[in-house]
Amino acid sequence: MKGCKCRFLSAAMLPTALFVSVAFLPTHAHSQANFYEGKTITLIAFTAPGGSGDLRVKAAVPFLKKHIPGNPTVVIEYMDGGGGRKGANHLYHSARPDGLTIGGGSGAIVGLGIMREQGVSYDVDKFIYLGTPESENHAVIYTRTELGLDNLEKLKAKPGIRIGGQTVGHTSYVAGRFFAYFLDMKEPKFIVGYTSPKWT
Repeated sequence: MKGCKCRFLSAAMLPTALFVSVAFLPTHAHSQANFYEGKTITLIAFTAPGGSGDLRVKAAVPFLKKHIPGNPTVVIEYMDGGGGRKGANHLYHSARPDGLTIGGGSGAIVGLGIMREQGVSYDVDKFIYLGTPESENHAVIYTRTELGLDNLEKLKAKPGIRIGGQTVGHTSYVAGRFFAYFLDMKEPKFIVGYTSPKWT
């Protein structure tokens, strides 16, 4: 898909869940009203089954079936790994540009791509962004009072600040990486594992 002339609709918001397509609508779809009739769309979920990200993907499936002309079948394929990098890399390099494969993943894939993080081999500017089931941002960065980091200059100058996140690639982790990246912090340390127990 390198060199594909795709529209980049919005990178301004980094939503919690994002539907991405390499070529969602084929170029001939406008002239064929029933292109999707009798066909199957594969929705690649950049997450594991059972979590909140999976629930957002599953909640979108009935709307996709209802609003895509031809009422296609929509199946979910899970591709967890690297905070969405595995699924985004697959969508970018391996999905056929026939309008039958889309991806559902965290907005972290945009941030990871912008920062050129390890394992990113996709180009965020070559994806088409279709929408999101939610658009909230609740990340908070705070420090202990005894550190005396009461302004941004002191924070930037302090080497080795530890920044916590849920898991590598999670939206909270990427928010912390963005924070350190844009402030040009000195040798920040990223600590993961701050998560709640899994539920069944």
